[in-house]
Amino acid sequence: MLFDPIDIKERVQEILDFDVSLDESQKLATYAELLLKWNATYNLTSIENPNDVIDLHLIDSLSLVKFAAKWLEGEKEVLDIGSGGGLPGIPLAIVKPSLDVTLIDAVQKKTIFQRQAIAMCKINNAMAVHGRIEKMKDKNFDVITCRAFSSLKEMIVLSRHLLKDNGVWIAMKGRMPTEEISDLPKDIELVDLIKVTAVEEKMQRHLIILKMNESKVC
Repeated sequence: MLFDPIDIKERVQEILDFDVSLDESQKLATYAELLLKWNATYNLTSIENPNDVIDLHLIDSLSLVKFAAKWLEGEKEVLDIGSGGGLPGIPLAIVKPSLDVTLIDAVQKKTIFQRQAIAMCKINNAMAVHGRIEKMKDKNFDVITCRAFSSLKEMIVLSRHLLKDNGVWIAMKGRMPTEEISDLPKDIELVDLIKVTAVEEKMQRHLIILKMNESKVC
């Protein structure tokens, strides 16, 4: 096996300072293996070095558990938009079984991979949907997250009809998106801005926490 579950377990503990079970680390290893196996055909990631897959995909996705913990406590319904290869939704579902995670992507081959990964990893609290986010109508979510999906404004415009009252967006951005923040709609409140230090020697990461606040509209 290309990825050692023990190595992943130890890396999560070392970098993020929380423990995952051996079963969870096995699922993370299986997912990472599938990601690289399917990548040649499905163009899921430009990252192919196994160590970077662990750090820049798994650890990066799981940084939400540490740095955005207060918004992911308890039984929450989470939507991962533009999920691509299943990031951050699949790693998040693996280590947070209390979450009900829906992944959506407009590219069918990526949804096919997500469904295969969910099945192969035996993840019972995740499902993959093929479609466009603006056309999704049948469910609302406590948390909407995305990783390299679009600008903050576009993310909000396309998905605001899916956010529950008191729900939040958690956008995973690289460099500080100063211009995107200044371009937010007037009824959107910046709740928190978190610099992620988990793998900052390899990449920059900022979490942007947003919510709707209709009282801000003049």
